[in-house]
Amino acid sequence: MAHLKEVVDRINLIAFTQQITKAMKMVSASKLHKIQQVLLPLKEYTTQYSLLLHEALQNRATPPALTKPSNEQRLLVVVVAAHRGLCGAFNKNVLKAAYEQITKQATATTVEVLVIGKKADQFFKKYNLPVIDDYVALLEKPLDQASATLTTYCIDAFQKDRYTEVILVYTAFKNSAKQEVAIVPFLPFFPQMVAQEHPSPTQPLYYIYEPSQQLLIEALIPKILQHKIMHMLVESSASEHAARMATMSQATDNADELLKVLRISYNRTRQALITHSLAEITSGAEALAES
Repeated sequence: MAHLKEVVDRINLIAFTQQITKAMKMVSASKLHKIQQVLLPLKEYTTQYSLLLHEALQNRATPPALTKPSNEQRLLVVVVAAHRGLCGAFNKNVLKAAYEQITKQATATTVEVLVIGKKADQFFKKYNLPVIDDYVALLEKPLDQASATLTTYCIDAFQKDRYTEVILVYTAFKNSAKQEVAIVPFLPFFPQMVAQEHPSPTQPLYYIYEPSQQLLIEALIPKILQHKIMHMLVESSASEHAARMATMSQATDNADELLKVLRISYNRTRQALITHSLAEITSGAEALAES
């Protein structure tokens, strides 16, 4: 009887856990849908910004700001992870890739790590690395405010020669079933990369710049960098929700399988108890009849 009670308790506990995983899956699916409504227009918006900058940079001998190379090597690595777990290998993959990138360049470079998300903060504080933890809760802010804050910090630090290179490490969102870790150079800004990704149309376009072409370029580059940061934050959030949705779906399916096994065990144990009780009653009845 004690064994039967243990099985019943396990069934109730797993059924309760299954309700939680189902609820978490639904919440993540809802959040993923909302963030996708931001991600898709943002990609097109950033593409058009890049095309406009590419056209503005045509036939210019003077390089724009934020493109200066340097012989010194002082690297800032911006790493985006999640605040919470229960999202499969999402945190593990991005933190592992970031650490490998830092290890690869640490021998010849002074490295600092700017962490976004509590999991990244906890991970890098275990190592002997300078960690900037002022932006751990950045994802809790509105996207435009968060991206503007981080972009301003990176540009100011780069212009003041605190860093000679800034790279972004985050999880890029491909679709709800596939997410990949991306390591993207952020600063110095190289206009030729934009030109390669977005070639000019076959028919050349001619623009009249007001007040000047140089002022337009100086205004466009920080905006493109801000959209790059926003794109990183949005893709990382979408990847987190997709990973958590898949993990909770798998946990729900595993709970179903475990419940099936436990219910079979419960039925067998109950049947055995009933059979044993019937045997005792029959034996007692026969003994009374004989006496």
